[in-house]
Amino acid sequence: MLFNDIISSIAMKNELQVSGMNCSSCELLVKEALEEVEGVREAEASHVKGSVVVDYEPEKVNIATLAAVIEEQGFKVKA
Repeated sequence: MLFNDIISSIAMKNELQVSGMNCSSCELLVKEALEEVEGVREAEASHVKGSVVVDYEPEKVNIATLAAVIEEQGFKVKA
């Protein structure tokens, strides 16, 4: 395995606090939007917890982009 292959396989997991999700349809909307972003491996949203956990590759996408995608769906990412 080459060094670049190892680097590209490194992923991070972050939990973002999100307000405005009220149901499972909201969760699905956020999950699907995030999983369309290059570099996102998986996203799990919970309206009960008011959060989204995103497993992503930081060399391909950053937190600001992930937050913008969530906000484009009509929800607010808390700082």
